[in-house]
Amino acid sequence: MTIVVTVRIPDVDIERVRQVERDYPELHEQLRESITRHGCKGHRRLYRENEILDIDEWESEDDLKAFLEESGPVIRQLAELRGTGKPSDTIWNIY
Repeated sequence: MTIVVTVRIPDVDIERVRQVERDYPELHEQLRESITRHGCKGHRRLYRENEILDIDEWESEDDLKAFLEESGPVIRQLAELRGTGKPSDTIWNIY
């Protein structure tokens, strides 16, 4: 069953996030390859003052879990480099 996952990331300095993307392109490429390989159908990143919201559509919850297992270390490394707060995620079923 297709799902949508929303991830809220607090304590964001968007300029620092952008700088990390410029300084570590290889980490972002690893995530792009993994997210595609594991069946992500779409990804959207939104931001506002001090917060990022990621919205991802997945083929299934199992695909999401496989992505997180494989990419967890890279995600944690990027969070540390960015200095962001602890993310919170919500899984939504498509109606």
